[in-house]
Amino acid sequence: MDQKEKDFMNEIKKASEEIQAPKALDPEHVEEMLKSQPKKFRWKLSYTAGLVAACLVLVCGTGLVQMSRQGGGESNVGKAGTSAEAGADSGNTGLEAAESYEEVYAYLEEYMDDLMVLYDAGDMSREYAVEETQMMEDTSAADSAAGAKSASYSETNVRQKGVDEADVVKTDGRYIYTLRDNGRAVAVVDTAGGQMKAVSEIEVEDEKTICEFYVSEGRLTLTGDVYNEEAASQGWYVTGANTFAEVYDLADPAKPEQIGEVTQSGSYTSSRMTDGHLYLFSRYAVNCGTDIMPKDTELYVPMVNDRLIAEENIYLPTTIGASVYEVISSVDMEKPDEVKDSKAIFTEGGELYVSNDNIYWYETKWEDEQKTSIRRIAYQDGELTAKSSGTVKGYILDSFCIDEYEGYLRVITTEGDVNHVFVLNDKLKEVGSITGLAEDERVYSARLLGDVGYFVTYKETDPLFSVDFSDPENPEIIGELKIPGFSEYLHFYGEDKLLGIGMDTDEEGFTTNGVKLSMFDISDSTDVKEVQKYVMENVYSADVMYDYRAALIDEGKNVIGFSAYDGDGEKYYVFSYHDKAGFECLMSETVNGTGYQPARGVYIDTTLYVVKGNIIEAYSMENYQKTDDIIL
Repeated sequence: MDQKEKDFMNEIKKASEEIQAPKALDPEHVEEMLKSQPKKFRWKLSYTAGLVAACLVLVCGTGLVQMSRQGGGESNVGKAGTSAEAGADSGNTGLEAAESYEEVYAYLEEYMDDLMVLYDAGDMSREYAVEETQMMEDTSAADSAAGAKSASYSETNVRQKGVDEADVVKTDGRYIYTLRDNGRAVAVVDTAGGQMKAVSEIEVEDEKTICEFYVSEGRLTLTGDVYNEEAASQGWYVTGANTFAEVYDLADPAKPEQIGEVTQSGSYTSSRMTDGHLYLFSRYAVNCGTDIMPKDTELYVPMVNDRLIAEENIYLPTTIGASVYEVISSVDMEKPDEVKDSKAIFTEGGELYVSNDNIYWYETKWEDEQKTSIRRIAYQDGELTAKSSGTVKGYILDSFCIDEYEGYLRVITTEGDVNHVFVLNDKLKEVGSITGLAEDERVYSARLLGDVGYFVTYKETDPLFSVDFSDPENPEIIGELKIPGFSEYLHFYGEDKLLGIGMDTDEEGFTTNGVKLSMFDISDSTDVKEVQKYVMENVYSADVMYDYRAALIDEGKNVIGFSAYDGDGEKYYVFSYHDKAGFECLMSETVNGTGYQPARGVYIDTTLYVVKGNIIEAYSMENYQKTDDIIL
């Protein structure tokens, strides 16, 4: 280590001592949230990147739901049109819209009565059953179709091509934007001339926590939670919180100007941005244990921009069993201080998948049988329209196991010790299926593109199944490959290759040898082959296996980058791939940043920037030697 590196490490140590965690991550706050968490989750064994990182996930984008008390009267927020139009919106869809706030209150009252009966009977399994759901869903450059051309700078790895997602690091080709460790500011760093320079910082108020953000069309959009200390002091459900989205003009990145803000009830769940519109999701719980009266609408109906969501835009569940809303709002980015449309659906907790035309909310029911309900809400130019609902057997691992294509929804599920494939029409009615697959195993990953889908199950070996969906009414398993280990993330890499990132094991499936990269030849989907593999020995976990946005994969540049963990801590790895030589490790460098945020790799032209917390390090992509660094 030369003197420059020593000086840099000393700066890191000094800077890390000054980091202040956001208020939402105060130990007392996190403890209170955990005590009151309405749903329990079962984590995969590999989802243990660190306690502090888990706390960030809990605060920004999970099922922890919060209650805020605000004034405000009835309004037209979220109204799709006239009452007749609203009725048509929900007619014959399986999504029942409320006719009045009194009906919403009556439902919640019935739910509470039902809950008390279960409690008195000593059976709370229905309310507190373990839900097998992935915390970070939406959990990979999804649909990044084969042979995609590389750009002059990288973009966030997303689930659905054409649907952008927020993240903690972004670049616009010159500036790097990164969320500070305190969760209250985004730093703007100029990379012009090959030397990084911090030029500005966008900071929010003390009561706000930024979860993630967008940089698009010359604007920066922050999304996150607003902590409501007054509500928390009243002892309401969990703690008080709203979701916010703040929009800034980046005409001069050195002097960002705020041009709009919207808020809605509940804790931030997720968001999407497409066709000039932001779609904002939050989860809002009603405290059914308090003496709320029908007239107290602000205590049991969510608000958007301080106004109640219209009753006809609230959708009741098909059965009693939910006191939580998933609130969905849209914002025209040309009018960033206005909400264009809003819906609220009652849920017991679930996840979402957003296609290019529809929002699918899915949640697992753990009652007499294991099943997943799916609700579809269409979106276009910011208008939200409830369309249909349906049910499939088993649970959905993550959003890669649910995929829309040419008007059909393909779903891969696990039920007990078997797995299923379902094809649903636009009414979410089953038109085709394959059931009882891979007995005594469960789905670990999936990827669907066009008429063919691939999914991995695992117990001792890694069966990679290929499914032909060309006839939606008769899906067919056309290939099966068994190899040791398993892939937790799949990514199309060129026209006829599929990249898998997971874990290597012995033939019995017990010993974990390290993180494994596999390249599958899918040129013949009936005869898939693992043509190359690379085992990262003594590397026990990688961020990409639980957060697809952590992957930097560009087939055009022949770059596969992600952070992973060995006995010495976190490192950033970059691989290339060649048909004959296989995988080549081009870079394995210690990630020096500290804090709870996951590391990200982004590139601008021929420079790779590894970003974590308050530190950015630059590497030449010609030889992967370090060229610059900065402590923010």
